[in-house]
Amino acid sequence: MVFAELALVGGLLIGGILLLTEGARFRAVYHILRKAPGPVRELGGSRGPSQVEGRAVAGAEGTVTAPLTGSECLLYNYDVERLDTVSGGWTTLTAGMGGVDFAVEDDTGRVAVDPTGAEFHFEDHRETVSPGDDMPERLAAFVAASSDVDPDTLTLDLRVTEVTFGNRHRFTERRLDVDEQVYVYGQATTGQAAEWGSDLVDSRVADSDALPAFVISDTDHRGTAWRIARPALWKVLIGLNTLGIVIVIGGLFLM
Repeated sequence: MVFAELALVGGLLIGGILLLTEGARFRAVYHILRKAPGPVRELGGSRGPSQVEGRAVAGAEGTVTAPLTGSECLLYNYDVERLDTVSGGWTTLTAGMGGVDFAVEDDTGRVAVDPTGAEFHFEDHRETVSPGDDMPERLAAFVAASSDVDPDTLTLDLRVTEVTFGNRHRFTERRLDVDEQVYVYGQATTGQAAEWGSDLVDSRVADSDALPAFVISDTDHRGTAWRIARPALWKVLIGLNTLGIVIVIGGLFLM
């Protein structure tokens, strides 16, 4: 009986933790989907949670260079992974992100965005390099400059043929490029007063503790909601199934 009680408590904890940890993601999805973004000009003077959609344009800081492809962009993140030949899974060797302040523009105006603290949900640009492959010049330069990534490739000349040993590496970069579609869900705050005749509204979108998430994406609001929800769906289903099984088993023991 003690074992059964412990199993029930453990099941409740596991199910509850999975639901709680992923619940914040679904709160963000709810806020993103409950109202479609309006024109940029409507953010003028706005305060509080806001969403905006339009074109990503450079601000006063210009652009940054993404490290894996050398592309000039506004925001990026990247990771380099190595395939574990034993487990079959990918191990992250190094990761990073960067960016500059930018603006979202539509036909009604522009609003400034401070991306500090944001979750980036951008399209993957991925290249996988197998042992013995010639690594693209830009990736080779990145690997040579990084202390975290080792090509770990060894080639043996058997005269008849060559045998290459090592691990596959996966290089993934995600970017927000200039003039690309962008969606932002964040906190509208007081912005810098614009010059006379400027189409820049007097608000600024940034992070806030009051938000379930501060999100910047290179698709529309519905596509952004799906990108956020998709990784958490299976965890929530496991949590619900675990709780359901625990409730049924608990009911049987209490009968």
